[in-house]
Amino acid sequence: MLYSPILSFFRFLALVPWILITVGFHTISMIISQKFFFIFYKFLFFGLTKIFGIKINSFGNKKNKKVLFISNHISYLDIIILGSTIDAIFVAKSEIKNWPIINKLCFLGKTIFVERENLRSIKMQAENIKTNLRNGFNVILFPEGTSSDGSRVLNFKSSLFQVINHNELKNYSIQPISISYNKLDGLPLDKTYRPFLAWFGAMDLVSHAWKFLGLGVSEVSVHFHESKKFSSFANRKHACSFCHEKISQQVINDFRSLEIDDKIKLNEFKFL
Repeated sequence: MLYSPILSFFRFLALVPWILITVGFHTISMIISQKFFFIFYKFLFFGLTKIFGIKINSFGNKKNKKVLFISNHISYLDIIILGSTIDAIFVAKSEIKNWPIINKLCFLGKTIFVERENLRSIKMQAENIKTNLRNGFNVILFPEGTSSDGSRVLNFKSSLFQVINHNELKNYSIQPISISYNKLDGLPLDKTYRPFLAWFGAMDLVSHAWKFLGLGVSEVSVHFHESKKFSSFANRKHACSFCHEKISQQVINDFRSLEIDDKIKLNEFKFL
């Protein structure tokens, strides 16, 4: 597994025109009709997975309509992976509105911005999510509120789960999603190499993304878990706990599998 600045350069050369072309078509499709919204938007992310060399292994059955997706959060790559896999708009932290270029892409993607620390605005933000669901858009929420190295799932913030309390949405569903980055260049992604894909803490976004562009093929597992109707939960904390348990257990299982694969690879190396 080697970093190549030359590969970073050529992938970047492919990245720029791809974004310009697909965003152009997406903008036109938005003007024509909302029903075409996800055609080029999803195609944008699908192309990015190919340019970046990301192989997605998907498991389970995903719902297609009237669904609030709940996912763990490891990296900005999560957006690309989920954006290429499902038709949904994202809920993101309000700071992203100040990021050049990315904030424009968020605007085109109808991203819902939230201020998690502003408790007074939580009700209004949940109302915004409800409105988008009622308008026919599936929504993706990262309730950890921040990203991690992916070896475990951080505690979920339950505040925005209050959207399930709206009686008019009782037939809508929650579906948990587990994301696990597991291989890079065919090798198990242990703790040493997780920071190559995971973006967390005080990592600089630009330098991290540039280095990622120069790496080989990465593999990620996306598990779509059992979905449940909003009406099946007693309250927002019940829904939050259900999602956290499903996602956490899968991430733990994936991490254990990686440790076993890593030991097998090490033993094979010893016999060479």
